[in-house]
Amino acid sequence: MKMTAETRSNLARIALMLGVYLIFASRIPSYYSMAGVAALLDGAVLAGIIAIGVGLTMIAGEMDLSVGSMAAFAGILSIKFYAFGILPAFLLVILVCAVIGAIQGYCIYRLNISSMVFTIGTLIALRGLTLVISQEKTALIPFEDIAQTDILSTKFFIFSIPSIILLLLVLLVDFLSRRTLWGREVFAIGGGRSEARAAGVSMKRPIVLIFSLSAALAGLAGALLSIKSGSASPLGFEAVVLEAVTACLIGGIALSGGRGSIPGILIGLFTIRFLVSGIAALGAPFWMQSLATGALLIVVIIGEAVIRHVVRRRKFALSAQPAA
Repeated sequence: MKMTAETRSNLARIALMLGVYLIFASRIPSYYSMAGVAALLDGAVLAGIIAIGVGLTMIAGEMDLSVGSMAAFAGILSIKFYAFGILPAFLLVILVCAVIGAIQGYCIYRLNISSMVFTIGTLIALRGLTLVISQEKTALIPFEDIAQTDILSTKFFIFSIPSIILLLLVLLVDFLSRRTLWGREVFAIGGGRSEARAAGVSMKRPIVLIFSLSAALAGLAGALLSIKSGSASPLGFEAVVLEAVTACLIGGIALSGGRGSIPGILIGLFTIRFLVSGIAALGAPFWMQSLATGALLIVVIIGEAVIRHVVRRRKFALSAQPAA
């Protein structure tokens, strides 16, 4: 059975991820202990869940930059809703964020405006709204109720409930993106808007749904981390969008749209987490994490560009050969 280009690409990314892991595991004994692996999984939850939604918008040729503010907004809401119980709090937060995301997606579709410009505006507006509803203070779960959040820290072998949710979401969203009409529409509009319109593909449905899903996932991530820690800051999660977008790019999502996969995002995410956590564990200064992540991203992008150039030249050379 012939291996697809996407499979070859993901295998190369897995090799890179394992290479980064093994480099640090050889220097840090805790890296391959159960506790160390569990900590790595937990550290990937916030950016991972958000990266799934951001990756979908990128595949569609769009970009959601409001996810950091959405996660902070959801964190404050989850603490406010906690009096109804953990599960109702999660469901209410996800519903509110999904509605906001759907409105955002509809406005982007209807106004035919750049999603990057629009979501920057949403980022600022949500940050202000979060400060208003929190009264510019960190929201706290009442001390007498804090023990109820311990369930989110319970370990099942190396997995916690948040890390299990991350892995289940990867499987679910990957299935939806590959096996449903909506998923095919997302790839179609990302691959070429004019061609998609000519083929009768709806623009409204996929755009509204991807922004609704992106907001809902950002809300879930913000609520998970806030309830687990028992507190939420109105200015939290500001930098998460950078890690999410970087994970998508290293995972093979094209900025131009139409190319990439959800498992690839997970591979990119863990490549970053292994790199950043390893550098931190070795006691390197904080700026080294950003420098190394940026360097890794540049190497991956240049490597991909070189490979695509070689493949195009090879195809051109083969097509130019006269038939025997």
